[in-house]
Amino acid sequence: MIYWIALPLAGIALAVFLTTLFRHWKEIRLLDPDSIKEERVRRKREEIINQRFDRVRSGAVAPLQKVMKHSVTAAKKTFHGAYIKLVHLDRFYKQAKAPFASIAPSMKDKIRTLLDEARSLARDLKWADAERRYLEVLGMDDRNLDAYKGLASIYLKQKLYPQARETFEFLMKTKQADASCYAGMGEIYEAEGDLVKAEEMFLKALEMQPRSPHRHSQLAEYYLDLNEPEKAVTLLQRAVELEPKSAKYLEQAIDASVRLGNRVEARRYYDKFRLVSEDRPKLQALKDRIEELSG
Repeated sequence: MIYWIALPLAGIALAVFLTTLFRHWKEIRLLDPDSIKEERVRRKREEIINQRFDRVRSGAVAPLQKVMKHSVTAAKKTFHGAYIKLVHLDRFYKQAKAPFASIAPSMKDKIRTLLDEARSLARDLKWADAERRYLEVLGMDDRNLDAYKGLASIYLKQKLYPQARETFEFLMKTKQADASCYAGMGEIYEAEGDLVKAEEMFLKALEMQPRSPHRHSQLAEYYLDLNEPEKAVTLLQRAVELEPKSAKYLEQAIDASVRLGNRVEARRYYDKFRLVSEDRPKLQALKDRIEELSG
């Protein structure tokens, strides 16, 4: 009786065993040395395949990246070229829109032309025409310094002192006065007999242009007019140093030296004057003055 009870239980146990064996057969196979070796080979093969795939993928991507890089560079160049063409096209359009703009003189060019004409007319002593040109410039540009200076200069040369003074003083008040303005005021004060103010103005002009031989000569001429050659001689020495071939400065230096009775200096300046002047009567007159010093 016990036998018949144990037999069905053994059958059930066997069935459970076989079912479990079937379900876990793969895991059980790994316990076999041969199975373990085969699994290792399979994994190694998969690893090699994966590595090859990675190399192939890298090899395929690298040329693609290179192509992409070239494409981006080419695109940039194309865009830059197109941009430059647009700029040129825009410039051409603007020029075409105003075809005569480059032909018509600009305001600046017209002012320059008028100033040149005014100076030329002033040199020819055509005062009224020069004045009209300067006033025309001021009608276009009421702050033009050259036009104001030009007007003051022609007034001064005509001895129209009130008009010249008014212009010079305007430039001084607006802080646009230069050395020529102060020198001009010096001439006006000298003509009016205010020698203190005249000297002050000439000194101011020289201070503003210390390397100008003209300013040294101008102040020296003022001192010679006052019969003060001792003050003039140093100024004329400097003027000659700055412009050695100027006949005017050399003649002034001879005059100052003769007035001081300095025959050696007068002769030295005369020897230089002979090389730059062909005025024989003047040469003879200066020579006679120097020779008189020796007597």
